Order: sequence, then structure tokens, then C-alpha cells
Amino acid sequence: MNINFVLLLILFIFIFFISKKFNILRENINYSDHKKLGKANKAPIIVGGAFIVTSLLIFLPKNLIFFKIVSISIFLVGILSDKNIVSSPKLRLFLQISVIFFLVHFEKLNITGVNIYLIDYLLSIKYFNYFFSILCFAVLVNGSNFLDGLNGLLSGYFILVLTSIFYISNYNTNISNDIKDLINLLLIIIIIFYTFNLFGVVYLGDSGSYLLSMSVGFILIKIHQDVNFVSPYYIANLLWYPAFENLFSLLRRFLKKNKISTADKLHLHQLIFRSLRSKTNIKDKWINTVSGFIVVILNIPSIYVATYYYFHSMILLSIIFYNLSLYLLIYYFLSKNFKLKK
Repeated sequence: MNINFVLLLILFIFIFFISKKFNILRENINYSDHKKLGKANKAPIIVGGAFIVTSLLIFLPKNLIFFKIVSISIFLVGILSDKNIVSSPKLRLFLQISVIFFLVHFEKLNITGVNIYLIDYLLSIKYFNYFFSILCFAVLVNGSNFLDGLNGLLSGYFILVLTSIFYISNYNTNISNDIKDLINLLLIIIIIFYTFNLFGVVYLGDSGSYLLSMSVGFILIKIHQDVNFVSPYYIANLLWYPAFENLFSLLRRFLKKNKISTADKLHLHQLIFRSLRSKTNIKDKWINTVSGFIVVILNIPSIYVATYYYFHSMILLSIIFYNLSLYLLIYYFLSKNFKLKK
């Protein structure tokens, strides 16, 4: 593990300096207010996706060859978005779903049950299971992309998630060695990236957030399939935040009769950023980092408890209810007291 860490760190530094020297992997943020939040750099260096995909190609075992192909594909979709070559949200979603479909189909991914009779019955129908699995991936991927606006937020959140998965994978022999290798590799990758992302040196971009979230979703469904006593609500606890951020944003825009595909600055992490900025004289780049850190800290207790009760559906459902209540309470307080309308 120490050797891999050193090699991956060298790889990260190499990709960063090549990108900086030749001015490649620069994100176009002019088209999206969401991407401008707290970024002093008008063209951030988005090496996250390139670092992750290159690391997967070099260090992952050959048995995961199809996963590598899909990783390259979703990375390229993200690059097209980062560069605003594909500016249409509908086209981006179509490309995402196309890649996810091939992953779900060829890796035979399916959600076997959620302990609710009607839903479990529907999931027993092959094509409904396809639809549901692809929908879950799409919600996760796009919700994760929403969180990539603050330093250390998305990378820090997924460090918590991967640490939890790493813990339970060490106590379950049913999980394949290939999946364990992927967990270990991703955890090292994201720790290295987080160190630089925390200070706004580099960013994940769409390419990095798509690839990272898809990889974590892939791991969790594989674990759910291999270890039948891992509750589906354990997965829901680990991924509730990006998923709910996406669904809540869609509902909020729909109720306000705003265009659903149009980005705004009303996500929870953005409200935290803007409220801190209104109360302090600290530079935006530091408020950016502090805001991201606050959100990550808020998620530690629930992920910690879920890790130790990954088999206990009732406790896990209680934690989900707690998370949603806390989110809505904080959101309501910030939106009312700081009167942030756009």
C-alpha cells in the first residue's frame, strides 16, 4: 500500500505539471454559475478525472477490463462537459445513461431488494431492475457533480464513504479480491487528490465527479450482490447526500417553476458558503474550503454509525430520516435568514 501511495503521488504530480505546462485539462466555467462559486481561478485545473482514470488503467487488475473501458467512456463524457463541447444538459444525460447502461448490462449489476414487498416484486422484473439501477446511477452521478463547487467537499465526502466500505470489506470474505483492490486503490487516489483539492489547487470537474461517483456506486452494488446481509439502506446512507441534493434540487426548481436544467446557487453547500461570506471578511477561497469542510463534518456521525450497523435496516432507516431532517432544517434556516433567492 505504501508503494502504491508513492507511485500514485508521483503520477498525480506528473499529470498536474503536464496539465499546467501545456495548459490542458482546464475547465470552462463561463457557462455555469454553479461552477464559479468561490473560485478565484477563472480556468481551474481539472486533473481529478485524468488522475483517477489513469490510475485505474495502470493499477487495476485485468479482471476488471470492462470496468476500465466504461471508466474511460464516462471520463470522456465528463471532459466534453468540462470543456462545454457538449453544452446541452439533455445530451449530457443521454451520454451518461448510455455509458451506465453498458456498465449495468455487462457487469450484471442489479439491486436485489429494498425490503419493501411491492418494490422488491418490481425489482424481480428484469427490465424494471435495469431501469431502477440505471436511474440510481444517474441520480448519484449528477448529484455528485452538484457538490463539486467547494474545495474538498466531494472528495472529502467520498473519503468518508470509501473508508466505511474499506472497513466492512476487511470483515467480509465474500467480497471479491478485485473489488477490494478497487476500494483500496480509490481510497488512496482520493486521499492524494483531496490534499490538493482542499486548497483549491486542483478540481475534479465533471469528468472526475462522474467517474468517482460511478465507481463508488459500482462497488456498492457489487458488495450488495456478494454479501446478502449488507442492508440496502447501508448503501442509501452512504450515498444519500449527493442523491438527495439532486432530487431536492429538481423538486425545488419544479415547485418554483424554474427551468429544471438551469444551474443555480441554491444548493445547501452554496447557501452555507454565501451565508459565511455575508458574515465574515475572509477571502472567498478560504470560505470555500471552510464551507466544504463543514458539510463533510456534518456527515461524519451518520456514516460512522452506518458503518457499524451496515446489516441493521431499522437503525439505518432512522439515520436516513435524521440526515434528511437535518438537511431540510439547515436549508430552511439559511434560506429564510439570509434571504438568498438566486
